[in-house]
Amino acid sequence: MGSISVLEEQTIGKIAAGEVADRPASVVKELIENSIDAGSRHVVVEIGNGGRDYVRVTDDGCGISEDDVELAFEKHATSKIKSIEDLASLHSLGFRGEALPSIAAVSRIEMSTRHESEAFGSYLRVEADEIKDRRRITRAVGTTIEVKSLFYNLPARIGTIKSKSVELRHIMDIFINYAVIYPEIKFELFYDDKEKPIISTLGNGKMLDAIVNAFGSFIAKELIELKVQVSATIFEIELCGYISKPAASYSTKKHMFTFVNRRYVKDEVLNKAIKRGYMSLLPKHAYPFSVLSISIDPAEINVNIHPKKHEIQFYHAKDVFNFIGSSVSTTLRHADLIPEVTQREKGVETSFVSPEAKKAPVSVQASFPCDMNGEKEEISEQGRTDLLDLLPAPLYQVLDSYIIAQSASDDVIMLDQHAAAERINFEKLIAKYGRRIDKQTLLKPYIPELSPHQLYLLRESEEALRAMGFDIERFGDDTYIIRAIPVVFYRTVCEEEIMGLIEDLVEESGKRDDKIKVLFSTAACKASIKAGEKLSYDGMREIVDGLQNAKIPYTCPHGRPTMIRLAKKEIEKRFKRR
Repeated sequence: MGSISVLEEQTIGKIAAGEVADRPASVVKELIENSIDAGSRHVVVEIGNGGRDYVRVTDDGCGISEDDVELAFEKHATSKIKSIEDLASLHSLGFRGEALPSIAAVSRIEMSTRHESEAFGSYLRVEADEIKDRRRITRAVGTTIEVKSLFYNLPARIGTIKSKSVELRHIMDIFINYAVIYPEIKFELFYDDKEKPIISTLGNGKMLDAIVNAFGSFIAKELIELKVQVSATIFEIELCGYISKPAASYSTKKHMFTFVNRRYVKDEVLNKAIKRGYMSLLPKHAYPFSVLSISIDPAEINVNIHPKKHEIQFYHAKDVFNFIGSSVSTTLRHADLIPEVTQREKGVETSFVSPEAKKAPVSVQASFPCDMNGEKEEISEQGRTDLLDLLPAPLYQVLDSYIIAQSASDDVIMLDQHAAAERINFEKLIAKYGRRIDKQTLLKPYIPELSPHQLYLLRESEEALRAMGFDIERFGDDTYIIRAIPVVFYRTVCEEEIMGLIEDLVEESGKRDDKIKVLFSTAACKASIKAGEKLSYDGMREIVDGLQNAKIPYTCPHGRPTMIRLAKKEIEKRFKRR
């Protein structure tokens, strides 16, 4: 006999369920999406014991008709599409018809629903894919689905459910994703039969209010609203949402939320495009807070990649990348990005409030193709809003590192002399060389003493280093000779620093423009005045004037702030004048 056999239907159902429902949060996701697709204005999610005991979702949507209540639990039964062609015009979150049957295969489900066209409701109880009870009931229009005993018939899967706190955190993440992108819907999340929700949104249609409800009021002070629309020869695309000011950054990407046609997606192209829009306003390994919603023709994307529908494919990914990067960059250049020092109850800390925060959202028009090359980071003078209204005098140096100046609006501005000089020198290098990397021959070839690690590094990076302006050649089995270095480092680095410089540069694994940026920013750092150096008044004046003329004056090329503001009103508060 052959070794291949057809699996029984129950086994197939349990295997398929693993792709859709791998933990309680996955159940919450699928049920919320059904509620949204049903046109709900109020969605209530209730969780018991981290979802292990029950997940209950109640909505006021259109409901399910009596004729469809059993069909809803059939595999691949859906009201969202009729044929594969409908995916090109898809506007719903669900379309596979897999959610309810997959969940029902590994749990006990009770559903009560009433369609808006019917005078009565329906109750259905399903256990391991089998209908155990069905009857008519009286209830309001809408649907309640309660999922109990998840994985009760798969003992091995029960062990994969983590602690209550871990599962609740995953559920909250899912809940927040939908709460912020559907601000017109009132969302409530209850836990363990508590009377008050742990998260609740207003449902007033304002995304910023939903973000505040989900993340707290302080985050609102850090955000800049973004709204951009573009008509391309290929397709139309619109981008809206909020991005944080550069000073409010995080060490991971977990605060970056991206939505395509109001569907939460995890897409590295989108994250890289957002980060590219910040350019040198953020350090290399820092990420912003962002909630961005992309509206695009459904025919331009493929959402049918994975059952969870978190992954999508853009058919014109490069155009989308350029558009998002350009939009973020344009929005940031129109905002006041100087961190402001404010007083809070427990002392003084840097906040990110500015007069621009209360202004109308930035709305700009972008067009294809967008040139996102590294040197284009430096914005044209015409496009920059002049926010540095510093007075020519007085100027003071404190701690041999910071310059104190006064603005025309009587605010006190503190500048970091090294970071400011870095920005000035970086822009000078960009203006002088653009994308060009020139070499400077050393008066005497340099033969460094190499550790085994450094030797390996040079062997692996010979071609890359030559492309970056180093004249480097193997000199024996375990030695290299360096005859030339990039001209931007001439007279700024000594022989002993060359290997350290090479190690920093080869760590950059990006494209040529990214390597040029690292090259020039490193050179600018080496050439700049350092913290701890005393400055003459003319030296201070030169830095202040240079920063006022810079195209991106708010950060150094590595993303550190060049200045902070202490507002006049804050000073007066400290002296009890207000």
